[in-house]
Amino acid sequence: MNRRVVGLAVTALAASLAPSSAEIVDKVLAIVGPRVITLSDARAAITFGVLRPTAGADPIAEATVYLVNRQLMLGEVDRYAAPPPAPALLQKRLDAMRGRFSAAELLAALEATAMTEARLTDLVADTIRIESYLDQRFNAAAQPTADEVQRFYRDHTADFSVGGRVLPFEEVRPQVQSRLMSERRSALIAEWLDRLRRRTPVAIR
Repeated sequence: MNRRVVGLAVTALAASLAPSSAEIVDKVLAIVGPRVITLSDARAAITFGVLRPTAGADPIAEATVYLVNRQLMLGEVDRYAAPPPAPALLQKRLDAMRGRFSAAELLAALEATAMTEARLTDLVADTIRIESYLDQRFNAAAQPTADEVQRFYRDHTADFSVGGRVLPFEEVRPQVQSRLMSERRSALIAEWLDRLRRRTPVAIR
């Protein structure tokens, strides 16, 4: 799919999420500690690809949950004074995001989501900071031992089969290790988020 088609599709999505003149322009979706999450925040996360909603799900509801979790994470990132991203990486990610739109489509998407270029830059920078923090905090802890990788393979042989034939362990070891690590990392992050919710006031409207 070329950039023009993607840009048109995203612009159409932004338009579908944008309020009509008869609707409320913005409203509060959730409050996380002192931080207010609004409808325009949810629209921006979807429109600019920070969140890709699950097919068939309510995109705004899914974005609200995502943004609540994101704000909980960002609170920890700020608390530990995680550094800003390297300028080259930030620019690369911004270019990739903007590259999904033509100039006119980008302006339309910014307007439809009540965003500015400065806020868009902050959105991308914070995303990178969160990703880096999660990698530093959880990657090592999620790393499985060789025995755990073999056990996971034995317990999930159906997932590593082709045409009814179980693939040899050595052939699929990298995939087995990657999947196990991903599952363990997700579980660790979920537990961490639960702890953050218990100590941070969260209200979803």
